[in-house]
Amino acid sequence: MSADLTESPVPLAEISQGPNAFEAFLDRNQKGIVVFAILLAIGAVALVIYRGVETSRQQTAGAALTKAADLAALQAVVTEHAGTTAGGSAMVLLANSQWTAGKQDDAVATLRKFIADSPEHPAIPTAKANLASKLVAQGKSGDAAKLFEELASDPAARFIAPFALISLGDISKAAGELEKADASYTKAKTDFPDSSFAGTATRRLAILKTKPPVEIEPPPAPPAPTPETKPALPPGATITPSAPAAEIPTAPGQ
Repeated sequence: MSADLTESPVPLAEISQGPNAFEAFLDRNQKGIVVFAILLAIGAVALVIYRGVETSRQQTAGAALTKAADLAALQAVVTEHAGTTAGGSAMVLLANSQWTAGKQDDAVATLRKFIADSPEHPAIPTAKANLASKLVAQGKSGDAAKLFEELASDPAARFIAPFALISLGDISKAAGELEKADASYTKAKTDFPDSSFAGTATRRLAILKTKPPVEIEPPPAPPAPTPETKPALPPGATITPSAPAAEIPTAPGQ
């Protein structure tokens, strides 16, 4: 005997008719979201304006730098356009003008300030090489060597690294450290074979260990000739002049 089965629906889960979690979040934070959106829009506009102003500022500084033809003009660019790329480049040019004008200490101070104040400026490697060369000229080879070593090991300064290595070799050679000089010249030659400094390194290596000619004492000067002495005459004696030689006769009409 089969019993009639009556199927009655059994709900698996209750379907909520209320707002979901995201909608509830929006309801609770609607005001804050609106304020955030407004601030975001303002920030985007400000960024666009800043970039426009900065671009204009950089262009103005660049134009001023191209017109600067003397020390006073370069100083004006440095003062009036501080913080710009052109203003930093003007400091490097200003240092060179100061050096040429005989203001060596001012030139060194200008380069040191530029390097300290603008570490991200693209002209920093050039400024360091410039400063190091000026320090060598002032006899401060120790300080110069530190800068050249920084340049030789800095990937961002690879374009000027062979010059730094040649300079390090020259400093070592002047100090009598021939092995260190050899290492610097060799590195410049092998690591930068396509550089114009590779030929310089080859020439430096060729004469590095060549001994200079030995200086010797010059030979003594020959004795000065003594004046001819006449024989002494006895008392009362005189010298009778010799008779003139006979005249050679000539034919008539000659």
